[in-house]
Amino acid sequence: MNDAAIQNFPIPAEAGGLAVTARGLVKHFTDVKAVDGIDLDVPRGMIFAILGPNGAGKTTLMRMLATLAKPDSGTTHVMGHDIVAAPQDVRGAIAMTGQFASLDEDLTGRENLVLLARLWGFRGRAARERANALLAAFELSDAATKQVKNYSGGMRRRLDIAASLIITPGVLFLDEPTTGLDPKAR
Repeated sequence: MNDAAIQNFPIPAEAGGLAVTARGLVKHFTDVKAVDGIDLDVPRGMIFAILGPNGAGKTTLMRMLATLAKPDSGTTHVMGHDIVAAPQDVRGAIAMTGQFASLDEDLTGRENLVLLARLWGFRGRAARERANALLAAFELSDAATKQVKNYSGGMRRRLDIAASLIITPGVLFLDEPTTGLDPKAR
């Protein structure tokens, strides 16, 4: 892996080594309480899953943690940064892959990843190397020169997740990460 691709996000001492901490997190949509008093501690380096039925508030919770939605009450820190007081710091320490792919359908898989790497500050060769490493890691090398619109659903999903890993975030949020993946890829 390219050294330029690795970023370390130090956690302030007061964060206690937690990637995510939440206390009493609440979010309403008119008269619906989508998130009702969530308390959460997620240590660094842990794979943590939030499971529940449709409409349980999982996506709303992730949107709040990623600073895409403001909580109505409660306190939350991601990588030691308050999601309300320091949203830019949170955004600099995370990556998020939503339920739907955010890829340019007319570009190839490699072109998508190189473009994103360039946007993250990688220069020409380093951007291509990072894209190729991710294509290999997600078993997409053989499809690297195909336009994304010709990818299967599972291939798109893998490419979308790979795109989230252009940089190495302190926290990676995956919303419905296995949607469209076959059992082997899951």
